[in-house]
Amino acid sequence: MGNSRPRRALVLCGGASRGAVEVGFVKALGELGIEFDLIVGTSIGALNGAMLATGMGIDEIEEFWSRFNRWKAVRPNWGWLIRPRMQPGLFSLDPMRRVLRDLLPVTRFEDLEVPLWVTTTELNNGSAVYWGERGNVIEPVVASMSIPGIFPPVILDGQLHVDGGIANNVPLDYAARQGACELYLIDCFCDRPCRRPPRGLVQVLMRSFSTAVGGRYEADRAHFRDRMKIVRVRPKFDNNIDLLDFSKSREFIRAGYEATLAAMDAAQNETATECCNGQVGCLQVTVDGPDGDAVTS
Repeated sequence: MGNSRPRRALVLCGGASRGAVEVGFVKALGELGIEFDLIVGTSIGALNGAMLATGMGIDEIEEFWSRFNRWKAVRPNWGWLIRPRMQPGLFSLDPMRRVLRDLLPVTRFEDLEVPLWVTTTELNNGSAVYWGERGNVIEPVVASMSIPGIFPPVILDGQLHVDGGIANNVPLDYAARQGACELYLIDCFCDRPCRRPPRGLVQVLMRSFSTAVGGRYEADRAHFRDRMKIVRVRPKFDNNIDLLDFSKSREFIRAGYEATLAAMDAAQNETATECCNGQVGCLQVTVDGPDGDAVTS
């Protein structure tokens, strides 16, 4: 990328099956000619980030999501039923490892076309850890998606790591530390009330996790809103869809695509102020779907 514009980061958050909205988000931005200097991904955002950073085309990624289902990614951990105290997860992500080995054109950070940082949570101290620059991509990505109780932790550098969303689901701060002055993100986690209460162990765990991860994001957004340009898109989608239900991926992709085009159209009509070392910024756009009202601050 050239140096004629501020350093731009794509920030991809967690949201399980709703991560498909990120595909529509990136597709729309690509059509508008918006490119990125780095990607920071958490949980399902780490998976999307890895596909993008390895050079996979957006049509190829959309096709992956359209064909994907939970049983391509997970298998039941039957040992949990027999010895629940000895088994750290209801499901295994070993099938996801095989999918990634077959899917990704390259599997090492140093070979990526766009710099990628993957967020995990170190289970012993609860801190966020960021993986990038060199080493294997697959294990950090799997760790970043390992929701505690649902999937077992992953050992990285001798320590147990779980879903990055616990420590930092929307790593605005780390993107800023990497020199980004413009951040682009789309919400794909569940922070709105559901029409129906969750049922069963897995649904309760997933809903609780999804609700919990939103708190830090709102605090970080308030902290950085006056320091850099943030473009945030909030698509409308059905919160009652199971977080492990990948059958609605095409609908999620479309929702992300349409909401992003609406958000960027609204952003073009706003006057930005100067920040981030004199660069134009300080614009945040919230769009509650393609037919919603754009709110900027």
